[in-house]
Amino acid sequence: MKSRLAPLAYPRLARLVLLYTRDNDFKTVVRQALWDTGTVLLIARTSEEALQIVCRRKRELDVAIMAFNEDCRGITLLGAIHGCCKQLPTVVVVDKVSEQARAFAYANGARFCLSQPVLPVELANAIADVELAAPQLAVA
Repeated sequence: MKSRLAPLAYPRLARLVLLYTRDNDFKTVVRQALWDTGTVLLIARTSEEALQIVCRRKRELDVAIMAFNEDCRGITLLGAIHGCCKQLPTVVVVDKVSEQARAFAYANGARFCLSQPVLPVELANAIADVELAAPQLAVA
């Protein structure tokens, strides 16, 4: 009879961040904002990739950063991710923030909404703010 060993419990050293963007310039901004923080970026360029990451890693994700224009796909994806993982702190960056875009983002689970162009320091501050406000989950 084979014994089943429980997985070792150890603190995770790296922060795990989902980045959804098709914009290479924004990807560079994110890398600059998270420089030297021990963050592992899981980059999704399509809605399908983003949903696969969330479904497979939702308990491990610390933050989601989503950049999109004001089209329905981005808002729909944000709503789907929020429905799947309500506790996931999410920062949304849109091409231009209108009151409508901001309202849609917050209604669909965003905790912070920024408009392009975003400076690395602005993004780093937004990420820090959503992480501080995130409820701490206990591991059973």
